[in-house]
Amino acid sequence: MPVFKASNAFRLQKLMAQKVVWEGKISYLSKVVGLDLAFVGREGVGIAALLNYPELKLIKYAVAVDEVPIPYVPGLLAFREAPLMFAAYEALNEDADLIMVDGHGVTHPRGLGIASHIGLVLDKPSIGAAKKPLYGSEEAVEGVNYVVVGGRRAAVIMEGSKGKRIYLSIGHKVGIDEIVRLAPTFFRGHSLPEPTYVADRISKEVRRKVAEGVGR
Repeated sequence: MPVFKASNAFRLQKLMAQKVVWEGKISYLSKVVGLDLAFVGREGVGIAALLNYPELKLIKYAVAVDEVPIPYVPGLLAFREAPLMFAAYEALNEDADLIMVDGHGVTHPRGLGIASHIGLVLDKPSIGAAKKPLYGSEEAVEGVNYVVVGGRRAAVIMEGSKGKRIYLSIGHKVGIDEIVRLAPTFFRGHSLPEPTYVADRISKEVRRKVAEGVGR
């Protein structure tokens, strides 16, 4: 396996960021996929959960488990975690109308968080759902809280259960106005939007089984 070089990854990110589409509406939405990843030592557990819309009930899910050889480097999360998310998504054998990823989209120092990375590679509309801010400044307009990057509204800040903030950012081919329109429909009384909440719940269950299987 080739040696991972962070400098090469940084350059690739900058090139990929130029191809990310910050605008777009979803004219038809019936299938949403939530992507999440958990770790058991050096092994990653990638989850792709397919939900119907607008009910947001789980239809099915797929799991991809493998060793993750790439180290954690701040700002390069996608290179470490996206491969198993891709594998889980492909294992679903479904064509999602929207992908929601546990992580950031364009609210990233080089404009390419994991949600943008995945959306761009799969050429699918994508949204990032992050629990903490990463990059950009906050701005409130007519009662809506945004994250602004380079003078552009890049994410909307929502509140899940217990007042926890969730940052829903542009990933790829979904504009901020579309995220504002759709965002309230994704929450079902949990601290996370339902697609990533379900994927996160499944990842914890599978992670426990994997850990038991390897004797941890």
